[in-house]
Amino acid sequence: MNFDEYQQQTEGTFQAPPSLEARLSYLTWALGVSAKAGELTWRVTELINHEDGILDYQSSIQITETMGFLLWNMARLASEFGIELNDIAVSNLQRISNLNNP
Repeated sequence: MNFDEYQQQTEGTFQAPPSLEARLSYLTWALGVSAKAGELTWRVTELINHEDGILDYQSSIQITETMGFLLWNMARLASEFGIELNDIAVSNLQRISNLNNP
């Protein structure tokens, strides 16, 4: 599966709350990104502080699930703005490559 297929499959998995105006539905996904990024930060902090940085099976599952929800929210936000997730990935790699090769 590639990012475009992933993004398309997120289309029917969740809808914004009906009380939220359609033009503001992107807030649902932006807040989801923020919440899951915070949860990921917390999980990594717990790993460092309580597991001496050693990733065990349970921590790996929790971090993977959190990153999955973060990716899902990113895909929904990208769709809301009419941006292909694949384009984001390619653009980001090009930008990183340019930073490393001045």
